Amino acid sequence: MSNMNKFLVLVLIVAILFIGINLRKKSSSEILQTISADVTTQPQQNKLASQENEGGNVTVIVKPKNLKVGEKPEFEVTFETHSVDLNFDVSQVSNLSDDKGYLLATPIWEGSPPGGHHRKGSLTFNSPLTETEYVELVILNVAGVKERKFNWGL
Repeated sequence: MSNMNKFLVLVLIVAILFIGINLRKKSSSEILQTISADVTTQPQQNKLASQENEGGNVTVIVKPKNLKVGEKPEFEVTFETHSVDLNFDVSQVSNLSDDKGYLLATPIWEGSPPGGHHRKGSLTFNSPLTETEYVELVILNVAGVKERKFNWGL
């Protein structure tokens, strides 16, 4: 056996010992609890997480408040900027669609009026949500950005 092969075998043995020692530090029940926690809680926590879109010196943050089938979809929407006047009607530039192409338009905006650099409010669509795999909220023409898309799987 050449010196190179002996060296490689030695490195392999050291690596196996290192892995074995590290695996022993966690019991099998701890490993299963960690895997179980990741699988069961992670998707539920992030399913309706807020999403952010930046462009044209404006940051738009959208957090779903209600995306239940049979109920009116509702979102918390925040617009932040330091250089652009947010002078638009949020209800006129927003629409919601689903995986079947069903489009909900002209929602109700309850929040900050047009103007200024910081706006926040609730955007509620007039029709109840039907059975769907996902929804996509689109906000049009804010600060020169043609479309800002926000998607959530249901």
